[in-house]
Amino acid sequence: MRTKIEIDTLLDQLPYRRKKEKVKKVQLDWNAEWERFDAKKLFEFDLATIPEEKLGAIRKREEVIMDGNHAALSILTRLVDGLCGYPITPSTPIAEDFARVASNGQKNLFGSELMYFQPSDELSAIAAVEAMSSQGGRYVDNSSSQGLVLKTKNLFSVAGKRLPVVMTIMAREVNKGSLSIHCGHTDFYGVRNTGWAQLVAGDNQELHDLLSVAFKTAELRQVMLPCMIIGDGFIKSHALENIKLLSDDFLKYFVGPPNRLYQPDFEQKTLTGTFTDVDLTMEGQVAQDLAYRFIKRGLIATMNMMNKIMGTDLKAVECYRTEDAEMVVVILGSAAGVVKDVVDYYRDVKGLKVGVVRPVLFNPPCFQELAYGVRNAKVITVLERSGTSHNQLLLADIQSALQVSLRAGREGRKEHKIYGRTDMPTLLHGVYGLGSKDFNKYDVAAVLENMWACFQGKTREHFLRDFFVGIEGPYTLKPEPLSDYKDREIGMTFIGIGAEGVKTALETAALIYAEGS
Repeated sequence: MRTKIEIDTLLDQLPYRRKKEKVKKVQLDWNAEWERFDAKKLFEFDLATIPEEKLGAIRKREEVIMDGNHAALSILTRLVDGLCGYPITPSTPIAEDFARVASNGQKNLFGSELMYFQPSDELSAIAAVEAMSSQGGRYVDNSSSQGLVLKTKNLFSVAGKRLPVVMTIMAREVNKGSLSIHCGHTDFYGVRNTGWAQLVAGDNQELHDLLSVAFKTAELRQVMLPCMIIGDGFIKSHALENIKLLSDDFLKYFVGPPNRLYQPDFEQKTLTGTFTDVDLTMEGQVAQDLAYRFIKRGLIATMNMMNKIMGTDLKAVECYRTEDAEMVVVILGSAAGVVKDVVDYYRDVKGLKVGVVRPVLFNPPCFQELAYGVRNAKVITVLERSGTSHNQLLLADIQSALQVSLRAGREGRKEHKIYGRTDMPTLLHGVYGLGSKDFNKYDVAAVLENMWACFQGKTREHFLRDFFVGIEGPYTLKPEPLSDYKDREIGMTFIGIGAEGVKTALETAALIYAEGS
C-alpha cells in the first residue's frame, strides 16, 4: 500500500514557507519610501550633508585577500533577503557559500534571515527569483554559460515586470562543439537584448564596488529594472586579489533596505503577468523602454555619488591615455589590465600615441562616452572574447559610436564638440582569449604592431583587418618581442590535476604567497 503524502507537510519544508512564518509583514512609511528611491537625490547629492564622524565610519575599508566570487558574496550576504540559484562553474562558490551562511541562520544588515533556494535547474532558479522579487524584497541569482542562456525566457519577463533583480555572472564560454568551463563572453553577449543592464568589471575590486551601484540604481523608482554584474570566469572568479571591503556603514547609508514600493498586500491575492491584447502590449513595452533610457543616467549618477563618498574612480567607460591617442584599443573586462601595461611601454619607450577604452556599462551602450574615448583615433582595434560566428557586439557599439561622433561633428553643436569628429578612422577587429586562452603582453604587442602598420599606411600584406590572437593558424597575429620591458606586478597561476584535495592545496599555496607578498 502506497504511503499517503500530505501536501501541506511537504510545503512546510520549503525554505520560503518557513521564513514566511518567522517574518512579520514589513510596515513602511510609504511617503518616506517614495522619497528615498527618488533619483533626484542622486543628482542633488552634497557630500557636506554627511556628518564628519559618520563619514569616517562610512569610508572605513578592511583590506583582505579574496577571489572574485567571494568579493561578490561579501556584498550579497549583507544586502539581500535571499538567493535563488543553481550552481554552475565557475560561479558555484557564490551559491554554495551563500547556502552555508543561510543554513547557519545568518541575517543581513537589516535583520532579515538569509534564505537560499535551489530548484531543479537554472531556468527554475530565475523563475523563483521572479516570483519572490514580485512579492517585495531583494532577491538575487547567479550564473554562467549555459545556465545563463537557459534563463533567457524569464530574463525577458523579469525586466518586463520591472523587477530590480541583480544577478552576478562569472562569464564562461557557452558549450558549442565541445564543453569548456573557462572564460568567454558569449554567454552575456547572448542575453544582452533581454532588457537587463550589464556592467562588466575589470578586476575583483571593481566587481565588489559595482554591486552596490547596481542595487542602488536598479531600485530607483524611475528605473526598477534588473542588472547583471559580470566578471571573467576563473580569470577573476577564482583569482586571489587585494580587496578593500565596503563597510556595513557604507552599505546601510548608500544602498539601505530593499525597495518595497511595489510590494503587494500579502493578505490579498495578486495577479501578475496577465494576458494583454492589442490595446496594451505596446504601452507596457514603451513604459519599460522609457525606464531603460534613464538607467544609464541613473548608473552614472550613482557612480558619481559613490566616487564622492569613497574616493573611488568608477566610470561608465574607462578612457586610459586617450587624450591625444591616434591609435586606440577597445576591450572589455579583465584583459584591459595587460593592454594598459603594454600601452604604457609603447608610449614611454617607443613614443607612440596609443590608448585604451574599456566599457564598464556594456548595456545600455554608451555611444557618446565611447565616441569621446576614440575622438582623436586614426586607427581603432576592437578586441572581443567572442568568436566571429556570434554577434560582435562591441564592434557594433564602436561603429554606432562613430556614427554618433560624425553626426555631432557635422552639426557642430557646442555641447557635442567634445566627441564630435569629421572623419572616419580605420577599424580593425580581433578575437582573443576564448576558453581562457592565454592573452599576454606579447600578444598585446602584436595587436599594437598591427595597428601601427595600418597607421603608417602600409599595404594590406603588412596588417590584418580581422584577426585572431593567441593561437597559430591563418589570420593570426604572431607574438611580438618586448625588449627592456619591465613587469610591474607578478601573477602566479597554479594548475593541478586530481581530486578536490589538489585544488584546496593549490588555493592554500596561492593564499600563502599572496599574504607574504
